[in-house]
Amino acid sequence: MILASNRILGICMLLTIVFAIGCSTPTILSNSPPNAKGKADGQMIEFIKGSYQWNQSFADSPTPDSLVKDTTVYIIKPSTILTLNYEGNKPDSVSVTLWENSDQVIRPQGNTFILPSEPGTYVLTVSGEWSGNNRATNAAAIEVKDPL
Repeated sequence: MILASNRILGICMLLTIVFAIGCSTPTILSNSPPNAKGKADGQMIEFIKGSYQWNQSFADSPTPDSLVKDTTVYIIKPSTILTLNYEGNKPDSVSVTLWENSDQVIRPQGNTFILPSEPGTYVLTVSGEWSGNNRATNAAAIEVKDPL
């Protein structure tokens, strides 16, 4: 009787350990924030992950203009609407800034932002904040051009 009781106790302890490890795996795997993606003028814009603080992990990156230096420059018409999405966990708040002029914040309308009306090349920075003091910055390069 005692042997059967010890065996059941051992099995319960083993199942508890397996369950605890299984439940902690998503936390281990989510040491970086979700990727930001945008859609503007019918094309997908891939943002490059910059600096972040996520689940007690920290990553520092170069400046946004350095991040996008050798990447795709997306050609956009003036005053195009950018629709922003995150893969996975949605942020509590988002801001979009033109990096060259950090005073120029693009005001959100839901998860959409109106991009610049003036022709030129811009570095967009997208900053998201989540609960638990989690935050991330992403960057993409766009060129605003009048259609031919």
